[in-house]
Amino acid sequence: KAILGRLAVLFLALLLLGGGALPASQVRVRAFAMAVAGSGFNLLAWEAHALWDKAIALVEQPAAGLGPEERAALVKGYLARAVRIGELEQQLARLASQGVPLDASETQTILAELETLRARQAEERPAVEQVIQDQVGWVLVEQGFGAGPYPAPPVQFTFTEPPKKLVVSPRDRIDIIYSRMLAAEISLAQIESAERRIAQQANAVGYITEIGGLGAYPTMVIDRASLRWVLSTVAHEWVHNFLVFFPLGWNYFASQDLTTMNETVAEIAGNEIGDRVLRLYYPEIARTELAQDEDAQTSAEPPIPGEPPAFDFQVEMRKTRLKVDRLLAEGKVAEAEEYMEQRRQFFVENGYPLRVLNQAYFAFHGSYGTSPASTSPIGPKLERLRALMPDLETFLSTVRWFTSVDDLDQALAEVEEGRLPPFDEARLDPMELIWVLRPHPHGQRHGATGLGPELASVAQRIALATCRLHRLRLRDG
Repeated sequence: KAILGRLAVLFLALLLLGGGALPASQVRVRAFAMAVAGSGFNLLAWEAHALWDKAIALVEQPAAGLGPEERAALVKGYLARAVRIGELEQQLARLASQGVPLDASETQTILAELETLRARQAEERPAVEQVIQDQVGWVLVEQGFGAGPYPAPPVQFTFTEPPKKLVVSPRDRIDIIYSRMLAAEISLAQIESAERRIAQQANAVGYITEIGGLGAYPTMVIDRASLRWVLSTVAHEWVHNFLVFFPLGWNYFASQDLTTMNETVAEIAGNEIGDRVLRLYYPEIARTELAQDEDAQTSAEPPIPGEPPAFDFQVEMRKTRLKVDRLLAEGKVAEAEEYMEQRRQFFVENGYPLRVLNQAYFAFHGSYGTSPASTSPIGPKLERLRALMPDLETFLSTVRWFTSVDDLDQALAEVEEGRLPPFDEARLDPMELIWVLRPHPHGQRHGATGLGPELASVAQRIALATCRLHRLRLRDG
């Protein structure tokens, strides 16, 4: 009996030891999670609150009855106050760093103005959000992304401070091996402490960053930015919501390449939609901001002899990324990290206060194919594909089915040869038949020529509907 008892105890001990052992990769993930323990973002709680607010706005319709000029003025006033709130908060932080007490008259004056501005923002926020949703939604319907007069999916966003994001990359290459959303309230001291703890892990480096928006539903967007940026970001996040119904969106996390494809598609489409909204509803701002872009692209004046060229963040960041890639490929990890710190200081000296510049920084920002922090060929390929497509609807209707870079390469090759990707009846969008029968505000589509715009529009919709119905009839026997 004594022997049997000892064997039983030994068996139980082995069982417990075996059951308690974790794979090294899981231990590593837990270490990353522990570095930010207590700072996680509760998405479900946020969603419940945001959806309730949107339900109230849907019933009350706070922007109903406002004319176009009143709507535009409401939005511009709200964003101007948001900028002012940011300036006042910076003033408070500066006074606090100088040891000025909270009861000082200067501090109290700022706090009183902040309280007034925040109350006004809270009062007008539902109406402002509804105005922007309507404006972006109308352009989406105009571009072909609607079910009747409504955008599909509906545009829903809320002005809020989105969560921060933790990204972890290996030191010897640029890749995302762990990421997590963190509470927006996490302090700088907590951020730096977490990044130091992650750096203590073997072959790992962390970066915690702010994000401009998040593709939840409703989506999150910050309000302390230019009107153009806000419109493009609302549209960018809508594209993510659109793609979630198709293979490209389903596979967002399947690989770094597919993450880059998703983000780049959203960036290209979001910027195009946002600029269209700006031209339609805020023409005076569009004339100024879009003209400045055109001037910046066309001026390109040569540097004055004897003077250093003007600092170009895009060029310098891309130069940095290319050299870091080369050093890491050669196995020179320490040299790459020393170089990145030197370059970070260089950016700071030129007015770009980068807190961190490391492998995780590039892993995060490099997921946007149009970013100078990216060296992926996916961005230029998608930009080329969009340039060759007749309109945004054709572009998104093509890329939404991509599940690999090979799909992108194949589509690009077909378009460059003068062939649009073939229609696949297995991929029929149920909303397409609704779309072809709805009136289109601009008539001519897909390059039809030889007919007046209205007649061309009718002819194309009839041809498209007939073709697709015929294919459905053949497929279904």
